[in-house]
Amino acid sequence: MSGSADQIALWGRSLFERQRDPVVWAGGVLEAASVTLGKPLEIQAAVALAADSTQWPEGRAVFDRIRQRGLDKDKPLTAAEDLCFRLAELVAKLAHNAAGPPPPFDYHAGWQVGLIAYRLAGELTDPALRYRLAAALDGWPEAE
Repeated sequence: MSGSADQIALWGRSLFERQRDPVVWAGGVLEAASVTLGKPLEIQAAVALAADSTQWPEGRAVFDRIRQRGLDKDKPLTAAEDLCFRLAELVAKLAHNAAGPPPPFDYHAGWQVGLIAYRLAGELTDPALRYRLAAALDGWPEAE
């Protein structure tokens, strides 16, 4: 996979900003990513959160669980798992922000969804994963 970091970042921002329902979209990207890596409870929680807008106010609690697991030194994550957990964190951030309770997470969190999925596709040379992610993202950056 190629493309400059700036091009990929701009693609990620543009991709996010054109989503009608960014939380559900990000959940779909996470779902596509997690098929290959398995679905730990924290990932399952983020996918379920994205699918049910009545649960979005729980976004911060889900984020905290995901982050805590990601930082667990007793069960370190592989590079690919780390990227998947980062996607899950983004889903939780987006849900929290969409629900509206203060304080919000960074307003540009969603810009990273495409970038992290792009990096994950490059980390694992799994054609099925690459296909699922491309479908969830509606394609890859122009350089692809």
